[in-house]
Amino acid sequence: MKKIFPTCISNENILFLRAKLITGYYIVDILRWLNYKISNKFKKDKGIIGKLIEFYLIGNKQNNFSNQDIPHLGIEIKTITIDINNKIINDSFICSLPLINKNNLFFYQSKLYNKLSKILWIPIIIKNINTPILMRKIGHPFFWIPSINEKKKLHDDWDNLMKLLILGKIKYINFYNGYILLVKNKGNKKQLTKTINNIGEIISVIPKSLYLKKKFLYSLIKKNKNFIK
Repeated sequence: MKKIFPTCISNENILFLRAKLITGYYIVDILRWLNYKISNKFKKDKGIIGKLIEFYLIGNKQNNFSNQDIPHLGIEIKTITIDINNKIINDSFICSLPLINKNNLFFYQSKLYNKLSKILWIPIIIKNINTPILMRKIGHPFFWIPSINEKKKLHDDWDNLMKLLILGKIKYINFYNGYILLVKNKGNKKQLTKTINNIGEIISVIPKSLYLKKKFLYSLIKKNKNFIK
């Protein structure tokens, strides 16, 4: 792919300006600008839109499993797919849930907190779920920093999950449905990770990931009503 901007971003205003420049354009336009060649795997890659938007904004990035997409600014970049009736299409993946590393039990030291400290949301507007990827429209970007109340709810969700993990109640972690967070399996039965059950045995389970719930995401877009105009 062809890089459009310098990788170095000195401040968030430059990042936001880059995001605003693509408002109203379609994914097919991004592909043209990046000189991206569509392969047979294109439609099967669920994260392809996010990858394209990130590459447009910041170019190649280093491994960011723990850090934000732009660590020196403390900003994560996320897309949020919405239909023309303001319906959120998917829960939003944030990061993996550690199942055996108990050194990061505290919320404010967690990968989750790091990822959610500040997010630049890029709305992706569709007519319905059958809208082709290439014809999905880019909406107005907006920044989000968790409020005090949101941080409290996130903290409560995290603490509830860590209690289950410490007690080895792994089956209760599956599809945890909290105030803001949701837990889902990430991977398949062939991709297993280790954890400890309630009697201290090391067992193999499907990896888990943390998502922001659609209901919560809808509350965010209600505060940013001009994102589709």
